[in-house]
Amino acid sequence: MRPVVLAMTPPATAPSGFFGWRVVAGAFVLATFGWGVGFYGPPVYLHAVQAARNWPVVLVSSAVTLHFLAGVIVIANLPALYRRFGVPAVTKLGAASLALGVLGWALAQEPWQLFLATVASGAGWVAMGAAAVNAIIAPWFVRARPRALSMAYNGASVGGIVLTPIWVVTIGWLGFPLAAALIGLFMTGIVWVLADAIFARTPAELGQAPDGGAAEMPRAVAMSPAPSPLPGSLLWRDRHFVTLALGMALSLVAQIGLIAHLFSLLLPALGDRGPALPWGLPPPAPSLEALLSVG
Repeated sequence: MRPVVLAMTPPATAPSGFFGWRVVAGAFVLATFGWGVGFYGPPVYLHAVQAARNWPVVLVSSAVTLHFLAGVIVIANLPALYRRFGVPAVTKLGAASLALGVLGWALAQEPWQLFLATVASGAGWVAMGAAAVNAIIAPWFVRARPRALSMAYNGASVGGIVLTPIWVVTIGWLGFPLAAALIGLFMTGIVWVLADAIFARTPAELGQAPDGGAAEMPRAVAMSPAPSPLPGSLLWRDRHFVTLALGMALSLVAQIGLIAHLFSLLLPALGDRGPALPWGLPPPAPSLEALLSVG
């Protein structure tokens, strides 16, 4: 084994106005729209499409599945897209694709049009999701990265709490097509400004170091050889990766499956706008017997 070398980093003076925290605030807003429109929105869209077109729930829920599957494909290719086009351009394109995709949900007259729209919305929202937030924040933080990421990821919860009621009220007031157009246009405008004003900046451009270059005293930093990434064939033989990926996949399938239909299940009891408020509240943990009795 190669030994791990400990080196002492000299104290640094924090530059005034470290820009990294503005990046965190921008990523928070990005996550709010990303999850509020792309993750917590599809259950509302599902009900709106089904009510307007009277299509079978199986067909519309299959479109929700395609929405998330399209996102998975784009996530796998996000690093390559960032290298080729840059984070700001990909983020702008993601917001525009999400907005147009949701508008396509509202305007679809045939099932194939709905499925085409879900590909656009699913491909767009992941450019505003967890992987995107991590890529935006990573250049600015090393030691404080967990804190910075947790602050930015709170935007995901805020998106569900705030935007879901807005979707329900706006669709009930203006109809799904006009609501999708207005919210999508507003979201794209905000993300466009964030991409140009905040996400386009880099620490090197501003002469700043990660974490602001601040340290009150010398600190020990572990310097070890960079891990070499495993190719795909070997990665799938790694027990740690396989078990972690399988657990995450199962949990996401359960979560998305529940969320996709929970809104529609609450409607008969709470009315057209009743589910909007409880949608943003944390649900109680269901018992195993309750889970097994569903369906």
